[in-house]
Amino acid sequence: MTVTKIMRKDVMALRAEDGIEVAWRQMRGQRLGELPVADTTGRLVGMLTEHDLLVRLAPRPRPHWWTMMFDDKDRLAADYVRVAGTTVGDLMTLAPTAIVPDASIETAAGLMRRHALGALPVVANGVYIGLVTRADVLDHLSWPAAAVPGTVTDVELERLMHEAIQQELWISRHRVTVNALRGTIRLTGVVAGPAERSALIAMARTLPGCCGVEDRLVALPGAQRRQPVPVV
Repeated sequence: MTVTKIMRKDVMALRAEDGIEVAWRQMRGQRLGELPVADTTGRLVGMLTEHDLLVRLAPRPRPHWWTMMFDDKDRLAADYVRVAGTTVGDLMTLAPTAIVPDASIETAAGLMRRHALGALPVVANGVYIGLVTRADVLDHLSWPAAAVPGTVTDVELERLMHEAIQQELWISRHRVTVNALRGTIRLTGVVAGPAERSALIAMARTLPGCCGVEDRLVALPGAQRRQPVPVV
């Protein structure tokens, strides 16, 4: 499915000359945390978010003297505009990330994840034509299906887990033993810490045909890391 099938065409773009109170009322009215900004020809020129408004309206911290001495003064001036500006153009993000209408929903999801976006403006030849939100994308992505026992053999499950472990750089050097029985993967051994333990359990759960995980891992903070991990 493509973005054009799910995008919202009823979201009007802001103008750079709009006041920030006007922008907030429009956000509230459309129940959106970010809105595109377009010029009079419809060309996308920016993106305004709730965070931008919060930066503007929250109390401004006083800059330290060493900041004034060592920071780039152009950047300091630009920051001042964002905390003192009165229009959408003062606060908006220039050259925002956008997507074309024939892009896939998976592509939209990847952009949102990579840039931590709640919404993506949709453009055709640079002209704003709609908005796709994080909720729109989540509504149409395929959620992981529950595992069906017996669809993958235990030997195959063990092989898949070994291969998945070998591909990750965060695995520690300690030995992890993988055994599967009737779709349940048992993990035994020592890992570098709780984060690695949780990641290995999550990895096992993602494998097709995995019906459960038996955790026998011991977390030892401070263990050294390398790639790959030995598996037996």
